[in-house]
Amino acid sequence: MATDLVGKAKRVRVYTSEDERVGRTPAAHAVLDLLRRESAQGATLIRASSGFGATGELHTAGLVDVAPRLPVVVEWIDRPEVVARLLPRVKELVPHGLITVDDTEVVLHQPHAVRDIPAAMTAADVMSRDVASVTKDTPLREVVDAMLGKPYRAVPVVEDGAPLGIVTSSDLVRKGGLDVRLDLAARLEGPELHALLERLAPSSQVAGEVMTRPPVTVEAGTPLPEVAALMARLRLKRLPVVDDRGKLVGIVSRVDLLRSAAGGFDGEAPPPRELGLARNTPLSRVMRRDPPLVRPETPLPEVFQAVVATRLNRALVVDADHRVVGLVTDAELLERITPSLRPSALRALMSRLPFAHADPDEAATERHARARTAADLMIREVAIARDDALVSDAISLMLKGNHKLLAVTDANGRLVGMVDRADLLHGLIPD
Repeated sequence: MATDLVGKAKRVRVYTSEDERVGRTPAAHAVLDLLRRESAQGATLIRASSGFGATGELHTAGLVDVAPRLPVVVEWIDRPEVVARLLPRVKELVPHGLITVDDTEVVLHQPHAVRDIPAAMTAADVMSRDVASVTKDTPLREVVDAMLGKPYRAVPVVEDGAPLGIVTSSDLVRKGGLDVRLDLAARLEGPELHALLERLAPSSQVAGEVMTRPPVTVEAGTPLPEVAALMARLRLKRLPVVDDRGKLVGIVSRVDLLRSAAGGFDGEAPPPRELGLARNTPLSRVMRRDPPLVRPETPLPEVFQAVVATRLNRALVVDADHRVVGLVTDAELLERITPSLRPSALRALMSRLPFAHADPDEAATERHARARTAADLMIREVAIARDDALVSDAISLMLKGNHKLLAVTDANGRLVGMVDRADLLHGLIPD
């Protein structure tokens, strides 16, 4: 299974000098701090011994230097989508200097094991500060535009900077008339997606009419265990973060919390355990023991039934010995089936009803379609862990491959359960 970075990646180099500052903080350190807060894969600060910039002035280290102005370089390697998201904010932190971006190939990526979360760590330390927001009068089409392509499938609704509510993908489906969840919409081909959005354009509905209110929020200084407990208790995937005046300053997600426990140590020894997020819980205590299952030969209608049987919208594929051979997701179903069958597929996925055809032509298409069984539709890259593995190890494994589900097996490799991100979050909360 590939890790986050093995393969194509982007390398960013920030060239500046020691005396460039953002407020009282050296610019290079401000860049490092931003990348750490946003859970970037890692960055290195390199201090040069000599160099010159556009002014032509040569700076050289020496014993007599009192206030050196030596060049420094911050080198950062990450996934292309992460670089695209964070680079504009990195540029804002460099008053003078040079920033380059180039393609690179990662052949080995072995980060350190899961770390303990220090007691001082709060929502502000892990939240994303790059948050799109709308007002209560924003048309629904603009709300969808603000959510598409974002890592969070929700957008806060604000007034004078304070959250009034939040619009989620579910709100758009239940109250806004959107035909499909946003995560599925992202898998539609261009013309299909355009047609979907155009159907929203004439709507007179605005964000204030479909939003969930009041929003559940946390203050920036809330300790992470309290954030985790709140999200687990209310079964929330994300929370807007506010400052002490109630103004929106960020958003924290379930993945942010898990990632905060799975970051590397940058070569340092792990800090002592100072905080009670229970990382040593075995998976056998938090896993679901009745995962939706299909066999490779299971026909298309039964695969749909298994996928929509639970809120996970996923089904594991096992062989005759109960060993995991693949995974079918709702998104893969939509992407891999014949395009002419997608209307029926969307109806089944959104209504959680059996896969049926509205007309005889679709039924005939299915009989001749190439993707007709679970084996035709599944992906073979499945994250797998033993039932005696610790929650901490499972978090690291799940995040490395950006998996939403982890299959759990016994010592003989046979499937005994599964966990998702919500289960792992529960597992981090002490009894």
